[in-house]
Amino acid sequence: MSLGKKEFLAGFLIAAIAGVSALEPLSLMASAKTSLSPEVAFSRQLGLFDSQELNSRDLNGIISEGAFQSSLSRVLVETGLIKSYDRQELLFNGIINSEEPGKTITRREACEVILRTIMFAWIQDGLPRPEEVSFGGSFKDWQPDSKYGPALDYAMQTGVILGGLDGKFRPDDRLKLKEAIWFLKRLHGLISENGGEQRFALFADVPQDHYMTRPLLNLRNVGAFDLTNLGRRLNGNGGITVGDLGLLIQGILSRLNKPEHFSQIKIMLQNSGKRRAASRNVLACMTAILTRALPHGETDQQILYSDVKSGSKEADALATLAGAGIRLGYNNNIFAGNERVSRFEALGVINRIISAFEPEQPKPVQPMLGNTHSATSSDMNDFIARLRSKRERVRRILDRNRP
Repeated sequence: MSLGKKEFLAGFLIAAIAGVSALEPLSLMASAKTSLSPEVAFSRQLGLFDSQELNSRDLNGIISEGAFQSSLSRVLVETGLIKSYDRQELLFNGIINSEEPGKTITRREACEVILRTIMFAWIQDGLPRPEEVSFGGSFKDWQPDSKYGPALDYAMQTGVILGGLDGKFRPDDRLKLKEAIWFLKRLHGLISENGGEQRFALFADVPQDHYMTRPLLNLRNVGAFDLTNLGRRLNGNGGITVGDLGLLIQGILSRLNKPEHFSQIKIMLQNSGKRRAASRNVLACMTAILTRALPHGETDQQILYSDVKSGSKEADALATLAGAGIRLGYNNNIFAGNERVSRFEALGVINRIISAFEPEQPKPVQPMLGNTHSATSSDMNDFIARLRSKRERVRRILDRNRP
């Protein structure tokens, strides 16, 4: 049986491994007008690698097998194919077989990992398995093991694995970071587009039932994680740097195509020092810029803070946030602007801003039912009348049966 339309997907990383160009370095220069390539944005959104900056040198560098496997597990958890980040689960299910995560990984090894992933996905019904497969796939410089035949045939039929124009695969070349990113994005798409369960796996310490899971998903969907990588563990009660806070907001502004507001954050980053811990003062000023970038109706709501000087830039920022119904600081109207901000607080405020300006869903129009009270009274009167009629019939029957 030939593969159906649903089963056909454009090629992913192996095509890049085989010689197809992957990432353009220019696309890494993020601005409000120049967005990241889909592959790099994807790696940010899933927190695949710890590097804060992905420049051309980083992308063309080789990566360790352990880093590749760790990022692979994140993709498979996100698509619901495995349950945890534990490397032992990959080993147990036969997806990886190496006991040396510190060494580098070759193109051949990466290819075999994806083929074993396909085979595992077939067993788990995560990918549709074709009824007819062959064992003819090969390259001039590499003949895969016959056990990979069905998976390789499937991958080649769908354009997942391609050789170079010269028919070679270059199996012994070391895997580059840009190729790994390409690989993982295509793998994610392959499973997701075939009905894979969509889960949120950005941070290992934020489970699916965590109160921050939904806000984090909202933030990812609007681009908050396009430009920065907070790491594989959120550590929500820990501090956030000025740089990370600014990049979270710039990611959203870039998606919104707001170059003026994007530049305002850039100036703040230059003046504040990216590596410093973000204070509540910085949070107020940066999130106020985001608030002004979003269309919303003006309100006259005011929130007064006893420790904020009138006319200061912090006062102006807090007034903007108050207009959006957002209060910072404490319930006793203490702002405490010099206190360090936790990651949970920063992400929570940003999420409230983007949520506050989402268009309200129109309420369904209720059909006109007339006077509800009258209808209810009428129904009750009918019910009482039926009870009385039934009681009267019972009384007559009893009277006839008496001696």
